[in-house]
Order: sequence, then structure tokens, then C-alpha cells
Amino acid sequence: MDVNKKLGLQIKNNRLKKRMSLSKLATIAGISKSYLSSIENHETNPSAHIIQKIAKALEVPVEQLLSIHVGILDPEWVDLVLQARDLGLNKEDIRDFLAYESWKCSDKEGV
Repeated sequence: MDVNKKLGLQIKNNRLKKRMSLSKLATIAGISKSYLSSIENHETNPSAHIIQKIAKALEVPVEQLLSIHVGILDPEWVDLVLQARDLGLNKEDIRDFLAYESWKCSDKEGV
């Protein structure tokens, strides 16, 4: 799936979740309804400024519209990472742990 198609789907899905019509979102974002429709239907490649206007109108971060990973992350993994952070672990601690576990696995294979 190409970037334009993903962006269009993200915008449309977010708009529908908020129960907004195409007209309403276009008005709030300050763009024409036909232009918004062409973005949702993957017919045009919007500028960063337009994406920002749409994100603001939808009240979502720009990253949510651009990211192909939004909504794909396993909630259990997200929860584990948040728990680790809440316990005071930082990214380097987690990297060290992963390196140690990797070393343990490779050491067992070498035996």
C-alpha cells in the first residue's frame, strides 16, 4: 500500500470515528470538500501544511495520520513498555537487557 493510500485511509477512518462529514472536516480544516475527497480517495498528495490542518481539525497528532503503525501495535507490548518506564527503566536499560538475553541465547547455541 503506498503512502498516499495509507494517508487517505487514516484521514477517512479518523473522520468517521469522529462522526464528521466530509463537508464538516473540510470546513474546519479550511480546505475545499473536493480537495479533501481527493486526498481520502488517494488522488492527490497533500502538502505537510495541509496534513497539519487536517490533523488539527481531527484533533489528532500529525504522526497518527502519517504513521502506518498506529493502531497496529500490540496493546500488551505497549503496556509492558509503559510498565518498564513507570518502574524507572530507560531505553538504555532495555537495550542492555536485550543484549544480555541475546548473548545468553547465542552462548547456549555455542555449547
